[in-house]
Amino acid sequence: MAVFYKFNQLFRNYLSYIVVAAAVLALTLPSLFTWVTGYLTPLLQFIMFTMGLTLTVDDFSEVFRRPARVILVEILQFLFMPFSGFVLAKLFNLPADIALGLILLGSVPGGTSSNIMAYLANGDVPLSISATSVSTLVAPLMTPLMLTLYGGSYFEMSFSAMFLSVAQVVLVPVVGGMVINALFAKQTQKVSLAMPTLSSLAVLLVLAGTVSVNRDNLLSTGWVIFLVVFLHSLSGYGVGMLAAKFFKYDLASQRTMAIEVGLQNTSLAASLGLAHFSPLAALAGAAGTIVHTLWGTIYANLCAKKDARDAKTVKQTTAYTSSNQLATSKN
Repeated sequence: MAVFYKFNQLFRNYLSYIVVAAAVLALTLPSLFTWVTGYLTPLLQFIMFTMGLTLTVDDFSEVFRRPARVILVEILQFLFMPFSGFVLAKLFNLPADIALGLILLGSVPGGTSSNIMAYLANGDVPLSISATSVSTLVAPLMTPLMLTLYGGSYFEMSFSAMFLSVAQVVLVPVVGGMVINALFAKQTQKVSLAMPTLSSLAVLLVLAGTVSVNRDNLLSTGWVIFLVVFLHSLSGYGVGMLAAKFFKYDLASQRTMAIEVGLQNTSLAASLGLAHFSPLAALAGAAGTIVHTLWGTIYANLCAKKDARDAKTVKQTTAYTSSNQLATSKN
């Protein structure tokens, strides 16, 4: 288990570098990973299963303790992000398949890496876990609903087919993992340490497979798709932060809500794009895996550095005040 602990720390500390390295390898040697596309669904089901296997009732405590914050995250997640994708697709006049992929990226639930980003940003981790868990569970309903609403202008949508697909990939594995965890808590606790590592490896495989089949599309669209995906994510961070500030939530909640709204389950978006539409529809998800991880890591580091500077300033101010008081008392 010590090996898995080291791997978990490795992924946590060097996540952005590992993701970029996997993407570069897939772009350089796509033939190594094209086979992965045939296993995207079981890989995603495994990722969702491991998530469910680590969930407990306590992970939903924030829903009951501070329901307004969780509900606000879900509203922004599923109402604003698909709309933002639709608007950006129109502004940049994206081709139909790519536009649909961007809307799909906005319609999927929050990314599981958001919990890591919230931790690194000194955010509200319990809120992050609850918000991600809730968005994942309601995704079978909200993802096809939003995609049908905004994506219907590009392609004819089947709500029922999309609902069944998302339920099969997300809901069933997550609930199955939760049930097994509840029934066999002692046994699952023994393997829980290995879950983040195995899940991260599966995510990297999904990323590499999606990038490999979209290699030519990614290279031909160049900076445009990355810019659009970044602006889409940035809009989520912005509206999440502004909403939290408007309701005067604490700084930790502000950061977490920004991350939860702006960071999507890019692997799911890419998989659904490939399964139901075309490789081009998976392009936003492929680019998003890179952009979301890089931007999320940068944002978390900026938050952590700000806290370190503020703590240093407070320490210096306290020391200065204490020395002045001591000098005054001596006089």
